[in-house]
Amino acid sequence: MSKEKIKNIITNKIFVGIVAIILPFIIELLKFQKIEINIQTFMRIGLIYGVYVLIGIYFLLKKYSEKLNKIAEILLKYRYQIAGVALVVLVLFKINMSSLEQWSGFVNEPESSNVLLGVSRGIRSDDWLVQSAIMLGQAKSDNGYAMYNENIGQGKINLLMVSAPVADLVILAKPFLWGFLLFGAEYGFSFYWMLKIIALLLVSIEVARKITKKDNLLTITGGIMLALAPAIMWWFSSSIADGYIYGMATVILFSYYMNNLDWKLWKKIGIAIGLLISISSFALTLYPAFQVPFAFLMAIFMLNDFIPNVKKLKKQDYILMGITILGIAGLIGRFLLLCWNDIQTMMSTAYPGNRIAVGGEFTIDRFISYFANIFFPYSKGIANPCEPSSYIYPFIGLIILMIYSIKNIKQDKKESTFALIVSLIVLYIIYLLWEFVGFGETLAKLTFMSMSPTPRTHVVVGLIGTLLTIIMVKKFENKKIFTKAQAIAISILVVLFGYVLIKESSYASFFTFIKLEIFAIVFFSITYFLIRGNKKAWCYCMSIVAIVAGATVNPICIGTSPLYETKISQAIQEIKMEDPDALWAGNTNITSQYLIANGVDCLNGVHTYPSFGWLKKIDPEGKYDYIYNRYAHIHITLGEETSFVLLVDDSYQAILTYDNVKELGIKYYYSSGEMLDEIINEFKLEPVYSDKEAQQYIYKIN
Repeated sequence: MSKEKIKNIITNKIFVGIVAIILPFIIELLKFQKIEINIQTFMRIGLIYGVYVLIGIYFLLKKYSEKLNKIAEILLKYRYQIAGVALVVLVLFKINMSSLEQWSGFVNEPESSNVLLGVSRGIRSDDWLVQSAIMLGQAKSDNGYAMYNENIGQGKINLLMVSAPVADLVILAKPFLWGFLLFGAEYGFSFYWMLKIIALLLVSIEVARKITKKDNLLTITGGIMLALAPAIMWWFSSSIADGYIYGMATVILFSYYMNNLDWKLWKKIGIAIGLLISISSFALTLYPAFQVPFAFLMAIFMLNDFIPNVKKLKKQDYILMGITILGIAGLIGRFLLLCWNDIQTMMSTAYPGNRIAVGGEFTIDRFISYFANIFFPYSKGIANPCEPSSYIYPFIGLIILMIYSIKNIKQDKKESTFALIVSLIVLYIIYLLWEFVGFGETLAKLTFMSMSPTPRTHVVVGLIGTLLTIIMVKKFENKKIFTKAQAIAISILVVLFGYVLIKESSYASFFTFIKLEIFAIVFFSITYFLIRGNKKAWCYCMSIVAIVAGATVNPICIGTSPLYETKISQAIQEIKMEDPDALWAGNTNITSQYLIANGVDCLNGVHTYPSFGWLKKIDPEGKYDYIYNRYAHIHITLGEETSFVLLVDDSYQAILTYDNVKELGIKYYYSSGEMLDEIINEFKLEPVYSDKEAQQYIYKIN
């Protein structure tokens, strides 16, 4: 290359660089006719520079794509060995992903923070307030891992019905809880979280690997999209994440079995044991709102593996399958035998009770949440980001490619994935009809969809959409269906359509100018690269979007210090040592759950279903049955007259008199505020611990 050409290239690059540097300021002047020095201006200018950084990252990834592909090959080849080592190391360091730090704020001891990275979130109360408190309370209990813990609801709450470790055969169907029985409270707690996140990543990678025909780049991208989806991350400690992991594990194990019927017997036995655990675990997730629509998705995958290979099954396979089915039936049967009465009680509650969904309740706001998800971890504009959380994928771009696929269905019949693609598209359309139109009560009951309200079905709709998008990326790789001009025009229309929907929704004020800019860039890019068949660019973009939207939802923490390394916890433990059989109560659901987590016998807290023993003692005529006959966060207040007040659907306040307290045998009362003198005199309260600065008080009732 001549010196003149080199000089021209350098000159051109310098010119482009100068234009790139001043472009944000030119845009600012064109839009606002001036440049103000404030945070909004810096954020707008910073956004454009951020786009430059992403473009630079893209070209770096493209430049080193061969090396990255080799790294991906190694990671995928040794994924189970890497996962095993990671699990051991993380558990040894007591790493977890719980928002336990929230307790520090409630007990006013901020020095007890255990967060290493990220942010603990108050909205994740199903984690730190409910599930983690019960799990750790069970582990701290003096009566071991009993099915009925005397410290929780006076021993009337069946802990097999919730996510708590129980020393029973049924624990085989709850593998995330095995660590409590093997390693104790803190290591068991870490095992629960680390096995869960590692299992989530592994099953997601396996599913992506299956539908992309072992395409390395798409496998990793698909695994990240599926595992880090906001719909999973915001509900990570819930039955939704559990159901997804166990359900996908079933799909993958079944696929390995049916497509490798020539394997040796010991390998088949290993898969059969895995299926026994995963199917039983999925069944005992006990969340039909998610399980029902997800089960149809599982059936599609499993039938697509079963039908082509059914004639290859041998006598050995039928025997092994029969034994596996008997094992599953045995585990589920034992669970039903131990929990039937409790299940009946739960089904007869006023809330949630036996709700019947008919579909057709999907709103524009639910659709808009799909655009807003990338901002949820970083914005306080949404009170409860868990509910609108969903999967992120180029929805309209997928619809375009689906229509193109249906149009060319004749030539696609020869493809091995044809039946799977068609089945997924049909199920996707059916679920969209369920969301937007509804089935009517009879059809809803016949299909069992009556158990699945549209917000929960929407999680599965997003999952199917993501799977189909990944399939389409592989299917149309390097196939230029649209010209550049056409693809640009379509992508711009997609962004404009999204913009109109946003302005017509209740999210209009949530989407600031900067958010709209980010939205436009993100959804233009992922739509354009999808319909242009540019697999690499699409994978790089979607990986960044998935990580930004999901990876920062849950914090990285070490240990359980917010629960146990506090002054109030030490005071509770000291009283417990002197008076181990005493009955306690908390003035709120929070103080009571803190007592439960610390292993003392607490009357109230969060009860999955009502503990009628004490409730009927103070309300023998059932005057307040409708209020307390429900899943509930229970607050106990001391007062002059017995009554119950419904606060919200899943929370009530029980107002107890001194006679009630005596009859129930409550000896200690933990309050997050100092009691009034008249209550102290009326209930003969004796302060045994007080911290006015932290507003923490424990009273003995004489």
